[in-house]
Amino acid sequence: MKLANLDRLRERCYSDETISRVRKGLRTLPAQLPSAAGQYLIDKVPIAQWLPRYMLKWLVYDLIAGLTIGFLMVPQGLAYAKIAKIPVEFGLYSSWLPSAIYVVMGTSKDLSTGPTSILALLTAEAVQEISKEGYTPQAIASAMSMMIGVYSLVLGLLKLGFVLDYVSAPVLSGFVSAAAITIMLGQIGSLVGLDNMRSGTANIIHDVLTQIPQMKPFTVIIGLGGMVSLYALELIGRQWGKKHPAIQFAVSSRAVLILMVFTTISFLVNKNRETPLWSLSNAKANGILPPKTPGTDLLQKVATKSIAPVVTAALEHLAIGKAFSRKNSYAIDQSQELCYLGVTNLLNGLFGGMSVSGAMSRTAVNSECGARSPLNGVFTAGFVILTIYKLAGVLFWIPQATLSAIIIMAIIHVVGPISLFIKIWRISFADFTASMLSFWVTLFVSTETGIAVAVGFSIAYTMVRLAFVKTSLASATTPGEGYASFGYSLKLNGTPPKGMEVINLQDAVFFPNAERVKTDALESIQARYYPAAAFDSDERSWSVAAQKRLEWIRRAGNIAPSSGLLRVVVLNFTQVPFIDTSGASAIQDFRNEVEKYIGHPIELRLAGLASGVRRRFERANWDLVDGDTEFDNVGGRTVVYSSLEKAI
Repeated sequence: MKLANLDRLRERCYSDETISRVRKGLRTLPAQLPSAAGQYLIDKVPIAQWLPRYMLKWLVYDLIAGLTIGFLMVPQGLAYAKIAKIPVEFGLYSSWLPSAIYVVMGTSKDLSTGPTSILALLTAEAVQEISKEGYTPQAIASAMSMMIGVYSLVLGLLKLGFVLDYVSAPVLSGFVSAAAITIMLGQIGSLVGLDNMRSGTANIIHDVLTQIPQMKPFTVIIGLGGMVSLYALELIGRQWGKKHPAIQFAVSSRAVLILMVFTTISFLVNKNRETPLWSLSNAKANGILPPKTPGTDLLQKVATKSIAPVVTAALEHLAIGKAFSRKNSYAIDQSQELCYLGVTNLLNGLFGGMSVSGAMSRTAVNSECGARSPLNGVFTAGFVILTIYKLAGVLFWIPQATLSAIIIMAIIHVVGPISLFIKIWRISFADFTASMLSFWVTLFVSTETGIAVAVGFSIAYTMVRLAFVKTSLASATTPGEGYASFGYSLKLNGTPPKGMEVINLQDAVFFPNAERVKTDALESIQARYYPAAAFDSDERSWSVAAQKRLEWIRRAGNIAPSSGLLRVVVLNFTQVPFIDTSGASAIQDFRNEVEKYIGHPIELRLAGLASGVRRRFERANWDLVDGDTEFDNVGGRTVVYSSLEKAI
């Protein structure tokens, strides 16, 4: 009897599907592990892949870009240290190592990493609270950098970057706009010479309005003079920058020019005075600091304070990297970028620096300067180190009001335009609510509370939608009105007509999956078609990561790319019950990137749209034309069909 039971148990184990899959995996693991481990390690050092492809003629471009970013890094580093409420020289200590490490670990030729305004604000909040316990501001900032590094490294090594998708674009827009306003308000005191300013939006507004008579005239002249000068240079750049490269370079470096001019004025006016006419930076950089590990008690205190900054740093860094990789036709490795953020923040904290991530303004300048590879970071790091050792005496005379002017004029462009929030309102009331929660709570409570409340609302709303899935009788369902069960997947139909590709979407397209839907759909198209034009030997891409990815997809799917012309892409929405702001934006990005890849416009057809989904597209200002009726010329508009059969 016992033997019979054992035989039945053994038979069930051998026939069990889950056990069979585990057994198969364990058999193949030893053979695959060495090559997989080797490739994993190579992926962590991207320089090993792009350096052999490096062309000597690119060096001059990387030199120019690297030195230009070095010029920008100095005033921004000083200014962002001021926001973080740490001695300004620590902004320089935070600026050389990220550029140097990115040369080895980075996957973007354009991305410029270093101190950023948003991270500086988050650091300032922690400094203000924890410094009451006797810790120095710079020690708190360094400890936060190390904890952010630990969190980022875990996300990158375990490829957990997808958790960041739960911070939707509307939430991020509200958060960043409120944080930018908070930063600008925090600089008003230094801009006009008010000393006893409290923190908090309401307190700052109250203190400024009640202390107008105490404003210092000379400080006001220096501060407002810097702002006016920066704005004038910006206008000159808009008018003549594109036609004259020299003017464009000067305008791109306007923060450096203004810093040099007002520092010179400050030195000449105050060098023989016991009491300067305005507050000075008092920077005292004495060379690179020796490595020092923060105490475990301090690391424990900043551990929870570092969660919001790591989310912000990662989102900001990856968004900038993806934007410029799309613009310049290459791909970044998101997991590797998170690993880089982990390593660089760990080491930056060890050397006394504050937390860092990618910066939009510097990245844009880097791209405009024609950077050809991450090698430009060598020259950026070298220039910052030179400044630390040779220009420390000059930095002492920088007016605080000038740094505040630079901060305000840089950060004002980060505030989202009203039109952005109106668009979110039109598309989705839930997204608008999340955005406004993020904005107002961040503005009047705190940054970490603002992003936590908004993300919590978004997740709760999503769970409610999942709990209350709408259904309808098949006999009573008109085309495009039904609802499907959840279970996301994306497939291409096997035999569409020549020049047409059909992509089936089998789930809601919203903020947790919108980016992956777009990426999967785009790669499905790219794997089946060659790009519009290949690079010649002189203009080849510095990176082949995207090419290798497509080759892997083609091998895995046994796909032979077509040299034919893609004219029509059909997105089958028959089983898509819901789309939000992030989803609509992802579909638009998909169309733009397909057209860029193949080099000409396509006709995009949306099949089987549920009425609610169609209304979302219309509220997002999509120009839709009904393909079920007669029409003469699509003219770049999107064609909507009631069924997939009619769309094909």
